[in-house]
Amino acid sequence: MKFHDKITPEGTRDVLFEECTVRQRTQDIILKGLCEKGFHPVMTPTMEFYDLFGTNRYFSQESMYKLIDAQGRILVLRPDSTIPIARLTATKLQNEPHPIRLCYCQTAYRATPSLRGQLDEISQCGAELVGCGSAKADLEMLLTAGDCLKECGAKPFTMELGHIGAFKALIDELSAADWQKEEIRQLVEEKNYTALSDLLGELPASPAARALDQLPRLFGGADVFGQAATLSQSAAFQAALRELEQLYRQLIQADPAAEVLVDLGLVNQAEYYTGIVFRGYLPGIGQPVLSGGRYDRLLNDFGLQKPAIGFAIHLDAVAGYLQKTQPQQPLSPTALVYWPRELAARGFSFLQQLRSQGVRCENSLADSEEEAKIYARIQKIPKLYIVGEQMEEITIGEEPV
Repeated sequence: MKFHDKITPEGTRDVLFEECTVRQRTQDIILKGLCEKGFHPVMTPTMEFYDLFGTNRYFSQESMYKLIDAQGRILVLRPDSTIPIARLTATKLQNEPHPIRLCYCQTAYRATPSLRGQLDEISQCGAELVGCGSAKADLEMLLTAGDCLKECGAKPFTMELGHIGAFKALIDELSAADWQKEEIRQLVEEKNYTALSDLLGELPASPAARALDQLPRLFGGADVFGQAATLSQSAAFQAALRELEQLYRQLIQADPAAEVLVDLGLVNQAEYYTGIVFRGYLPGIGQPVLSGGRYDRLLNDFGLQKPAIGFAIHLDAVAGYLQKTQPQQPLSPTALVYWPRELAARGFSFLQQLRSQGVRCENSLADSEEEAKIYARIQKIPKLYIVGEQMEEITIGEEPV
């Protein structure tokens, strides 16, 4: 029988020392910044009833971790925070004045194929703005997301903007089966030009098919809007394009230093989002560190007809970037305090005195002064205090050998 008592499950890992410190510091900065902007912190259960996620079309059965409770009911580890927050808003907060701003820092759990190299345990900080469907709300959330990255030092970053309405306007005109439409969406998202052209070539020729073939290639700056305008004269397509261009130009004006790109091939979770979608990237990180968008129909599932927009920041990815690019000294002790057993009361009193003065102190558990010196040298603790009849201070590295 094989035991797994010394390893972690696939898709999970231990977080140690400096990485743990950086991640906690990053989380604290993001959450503090959101609260200062009027967002209220909330937490939802790690476990939710399966019905919350299993009866919607946003997450596949295979992507969810399932459990059985004591009554035999199926539960899941939350694969997402937005849907539980939508439930919370429609129930606990239904009588609160809107718009309402909520923020969170919690973990999502999604089963991913083992060969993709992604974690199944995803630490996220995010924000949701519920009850306002205006372009002003879209701009606020984009600027807020950028501020979160700036405030914790994660820069320079690139923001990519898209509009799911442009894709939906074209795909709704296409004469194809639902499974073909979903495959087209995946190929557009992956920017798999060859496979996309082959699949569209199997369908009846149409303006929508020709436009969809070009959609993932529309990536870049302001010139994308001129190129896209000729793809389709559909009223819905043109409306989505105008809305996206307006937001793009407002974002550039509000933050001239921002690096903003347009990507009409940004079509992830097409059934989930209803309008603006966006992602944020950091140099050298192969996955988005930030993602979000407008989801005006999600709260309808819970009986609350309110528009909403939100984003989530991948905390581990941001902390990993900061650890590599901005190494920081860990908050390790700067002093070690040793005392013989018979002077324990005096020793602890002196230790507390130093700590009250802001000195990071560690209590020595050594049996002798020499052992305390060796320990301090190994741990690179610069000061050693020896409590005796007289207090002795030793600078480690300068004491006689």
